[in-house]
Amino acid sequence: MRGAEIFLHSTSEVYGKERTPKEAAKICRAVENMAYVVSSNTAGIANIPIPVASADGGSKIIDYRGLVLAETGEGESMAAFAEIDLAALRRYRHRPGLNNLLSRQRFELYAESYRHSHFYPANTMLEKEVDRKHFIQTQQETIERLAKLGVI
Repeated sequence: MRGAEIFLHSTSEVYGKERTPKEAAKICRAVENMAYVVSSNTAGIANIPIPVASADGGSKIIDYRGLVLAETGEGESMAAFAEIDLAALRRYRHRPGLNNLLSRQRFELYAESYRHSHFYPANTMLEKEVDRKHFIQTQQETIERLAKLGVI
């Protein structure tokens, strides 16, 4: 909404061949924002009860139309490469039509709702050392709060 042309998304997701909700979301973010999404996955994760190579692969570059331009397979030294054509993106953003979502959105309609929505607490990692239990507990508390509010 502020003119970003490339979203950088670092992640540590378990990689597999099947499309996941997170994969669909990355494509949606690219289309909704008419921007490139560069999603970089980690090369291995340690000290958790899943295989260390589970997050190898799955980095990708998605263009503003939702097309996956490059995607890595499995392997810790894999990298995704693709040309990012900002001039083409800028031309596309200036074309009228149904696909120009930025020019058709009414973001102000959601402002009031977002202003009063506070789900996940801010700054939970500032004052203490954080481990995996922290994230699980914070998420459980957030789910309970959403349930009490009738959101879920």
